[in-house]
Amino acid sequence: MALSDNTDSALEPQGATPDADGAEKPRLGHADAYWRFAGTCTQCGHCTKACSSLTTAGLTLGDIAAKMLAAERDAATPEELIENIAYDPALVQAVRGCFFCTSCKNTCFAHNDVCDLIYNARCDFQDLGLIPRYAWSSVMVDEEWDIFKAYRAIYGIGMTDLTRHVETAEHDAATDCAIAFFPGCSLAAYAPDLTREIFATLEELGGKTTMIDACCGSPLKSAGFFDRAEALCDRNAAEIAASGAQTLVCVCPGCANAMRTALARGGLDVSVVSLSAFLVEHGYQPKRPLPDAPLFLSKSCQDRNGTYLEETCAALGIASDTPSVFHGCCGAGGAVSAFDPARQSQQADDKLSFAPDGSLVVTMCPTCTYTYAYRMMENPRDLTNKHYAELLFENQIDWPRVFAELQGMYTGEYGPWLAQVFA
Repeated sequence: MALSDNTDSALEPQGATPDADGAEKPRLGHADAYWRFAGTCTQCGHCTKACSSLTTAGLTLGDIAAKMLAAERDAATPEELIENIAYDPALVQAVRGCFFCTSCKNTCFAHNDVCDLIYNARCDFQDLGLIPRYAWSSVMVDEEWDIFKAYRAIYGIGMTDLTRHVETAEHDAATDCAIAFFPGCSLAAYAPDLTREIFATLEELGGKTTMIDACCGSPLKSAGFFDRAEALCDRNAAEIAASGAQTLVCVCPGCANAMRTALARGGLDVSVVSLSAFLVEHGYQPKRPLPDAPLFLSKSCQDRNGTYLEETCAALGIASDTPSVFHGCCGAGGAVSAFDPARQSQQADDKLSFAPDGSLVVTMCPTCTYTYAYRMMENPRDLTNKHYAELLFENQIDWPRVFAELQGMYTGEYGPWLAQVFA
């Protein structure tokens, strides 16, 4: 681990407050989260064994909380607080190497919420300048430009005609929608034809539909911008309310979780359902036969209790005991790729290793589909990989084209502009 990568931006101390004499005293803005963990962790060690990052660091979740508090306690100045954290390799590994897959939480007898701990630690890392800008500049999904918006703009992928609740040149803002469709960033950018086909099906089966053409905020959380992620979801929830929709259909379990929480926070009576559950409820018949290859289901780490997996099996018309694997994240979670790219690749390899040769890996989350496709392009193996929607609809995702176009964004005429926007 190269600690120098994490300290370049830590030049201006931000975690400080003056005492009665006017001297700066170091502080952590999210210390309450660490105290909660310090008081409830039993130090049983099960979380350490369940997580490769914690195993590498040799820490429990309680240790992370204790180290963050000790860093604050032992610092006389804001600069010392930064140094105490930045030059603790185990602590940096544990906080920035977290995929947010909750494998550790699933083994915790005290049912401690790992996301509460690590999200707060990421926020403190961000406040102290310990997460370099290059790790998050292209995924600020609440700003004018991010990698998904840039891709869509460069390659002419528009969805304005589907956002019925927003006034456009083609139509007034609708307030009588029955359904709001939340495809998520990856699907809307990299599979626009599939996105449109799903939208048309939802409207045919369930009535007037609008598209919530936004992100659930997951990249913001990973970068330590938790408040901004919640604010983005709250804006999405307000759009849903303005549309009049009573049902929100989500393709990805992570999007569904984030928006369900936001809608509840806003007191909005909107039902959040998976695309699979919606299709089953409305008697949808898949438009293409299942492939001949044996299916192997990759359960999303955001699908905590496996409900999404069961609903997808029902939509595909396959047995719920079809071979599947959880075994943590696909490798895309938690922005680990910006901290330790080799570990992201290893995580993807580890999860794909459970799939028998010749099988078709079916993913629940479009980002998992992207991650596996990219990893199998780098390291070919006797597997194929599809998102579950590709088995239900006609349109397919052309990953070789997508990857070529993503590379072309930076090597073509838009390269200088992207370099400036994401600098």
